[in-house]
Amino acid sequence: MTQALLKQLKQTHLTMRDMAKQLNDESYRTQYHQDLSPFGWHIGHCAYIETYWLREFILKDDSITNQLEWLYIPENIIKPKRGPALPPMQEHLAWCATVAEENSIIFKQAPSLLENHKLSKDNYILKFILQHHSQHIETMAMVLVQRQLQLKPTLAINQPLSASKVINVEFVDYPAGEFKIGSPFKAEAFDNELPPQQVKLEAFKLANSPVTNANWLAFIEDKGYQNKKFWSQDGWEWRLKNNINQPESWLTDSEGYFYEASSLGARELGDTDAVSGINYFEANAFVQWLKETSAQYAKIRLPHEYEWEVADQSEQLNRSGEVWEWCENHFHPYPGFSAFPYENYSKPWFDGKHFSLRGSSEYTQACIRRSSFRNFYNPDKRHIFAGMRLAMSTG
Repeated sequence: MTQALLKQLKQTHLTMRDMAKQLNDESYRTQYHQDLSPFGWHIGHCAYIETYWLREFILKDDSITNQLEWLYIPENIIKPKRGPALPPMQEHLAWCATVAEENSIIFKQAPSLLENHKLSKDNYILKFILQHHSQHIETMAMVLVQRQLQLKPTLAINQPLSASKVINVEFVDYPAGEFKIGSPFKAEAFDNELPPQQVKLEAFKLANSPVTNANWLAFIEDKGYQNKKFWSQDGWEWRLKNNINQPESWLTDSEGYFYEASSLGARELGDTDAVSGINYFEANAFVQWLKETSAQYAKIRLPHEYEWEVADQSEQLNRSGEVWEWCENHFHPYPGFSAFPYENYSKPWFDGKHFSLRGSSEYTQACIRRSSFRNFYNPDKRHIFAGMRLAMSTG
């Protein structure tokens, strides 16, 4: 098991360095979005965090981390200052690769202090670091998409996106009952997935697939962004302030046709692909718009995250890995929650201001694609590869 995990960890390092190949020294250290650190900082931060937990926390050797905590602990340096503080790109990448190799050797040698430490039980620390890096890989993909949005890549569109003339949502029925949620595997779970819970749910319906690009274009063409009655007060104020009229990653060509930015450039929008680049405000506006469109959708809403997890466990939740899917509820601790292995992964965000998202995106790494994994963001965030799925109460 340890060798397999080390192989996966090595692959995360290779993936990060491979993603950096499209950058030069300037773009490596540029902050492309106010909520995102520069690409290169993420690679350095991952090297630092890995070294912190392995060498400083477990082996009590802070010879590397003590010199770099000013740069790689987020609380110690604001995002705009992180890029300029990085070493030259190639020097930085080489240092990160060296540190990763040294850490791998330490893991393989497994001195008695490492073997006997509580964080080594069931390879917890390796799994934790692997998932930490994987989350940063997705965030780095966000950086690359934001870079592409600023570059405004052009595209010769062969098949323009076509709006759905009729929104036809197929729902799957889920019966009422008591269900288990959360992770039964403490060594593989983050603290907010624990302890596993027994929850009681009323009968509900969940859409067979996420809301599509064609669905979203219908919302746009019906002036959904311009009609205040579909929006919450906070959502409308956000839309007006930011002049929002389409998803975050969507661009238009000279003919007014939509296409989208990806981490590698521009690509066409598939009619049936899940819409991505929307926030909680937009998701709720779409719900209200669809309610107005047809009486059969009078009871639609966003799903509660417990409903989403139960449906995913049943293996009836189709296409759950295309986008992160907004849920209707705030991010919250499960009864019996205990912060682990440090206070600030989940605890600060139980503030009544963050909403849960479930699923994964095309950029999500395999080790965090699980039913119990919980993502969480403020309702105005739309750079996060998020879309939505419709739910409906049956009572």
